[in-house]
Amino acid sequence: MTRMVLAPVLIHFLLGGALLAPSSPPQRLPNLLRDLLIIDTHIDTPGYILDEGYQLAEEHPYYQLDIPRLRRGRVGAVFFGIFVEPQDFPPPLWVTRTLECIDALQEQVLRNPQDMEMASTAEDIVRIHQTGKVAALLGLEGGQLISDSLPVLRDYYRLGVRYMTLTHFKSNDWADSSTDQAVHNGLSPLGRDIVREMNRLGMMVDISHVSDKTFYDALEASRAPVIASHSSMRALCNHCCPK
Repeated sequence: MTRMVLAPVLIHFLLGGALLAPSSPPQRLPNLLRDLLIIDTHIDTPGYILDEGYQLAEEHPYYQLDIPRLRRGRVGAVFFGIFVEPQDFPPPLWVTRTLECIDALQEQVLRNPQDMEMASTAEDIVRIHQTGKVAALLGLEGGQLISDSLPVLRDYYRLGVRYMTLTHFKSNDWADSSTDQAVHNGLSPLGRDIVREMNRLGMMVDISHVSDKTFYDALEASRAPVIASHSSMRALCNHCCPK
């Protein structure tokens, strides 16, 4: 039976548990990595594919991942984060830029069919992993990318987006970020509607980057578990949390 482990959990387990103890059989770790389905929940590579011609098939010393390094790390699935920095692109171009990043990632996957395949369900991830390929999935980083539009949110879901981080570095029109001034005291009424629509679609609510109040409002509004795709425990890393 295949077991799924998110990458941060696995790393903590391997570094803190008995697997690396001297008494552990030498083959135990390779066997564990073979049997586990390791999922990386947030990688920022698509923008570099679009802007710099970054090729996933070629090994690089930068930009987080490529297929050779995924293979060596025994990674079974990756959520590629789609982000658009507001200071680099005006609001009318946010959706266009998002679609271009999604297309760039999907084209890279199509160019490497022996190694990768797009996934949109948990069943897809398991099936792709069992064929020896890496499953590629999509996540949005920053709720501003839907341009305050539920129809655009639904269109992203149809394209394969399976989670959305409610904010990025800046507060948007309906949610406050942890690294910007509070505008809404958490989630606005529209923000709560967006969370509920994500629930209805089956899109995961990602609370990375959000303010404390947005975090608690999202927990209250959501009828499904939320995720933190790339966050640390405050007890270990107390930053990006202005009051």
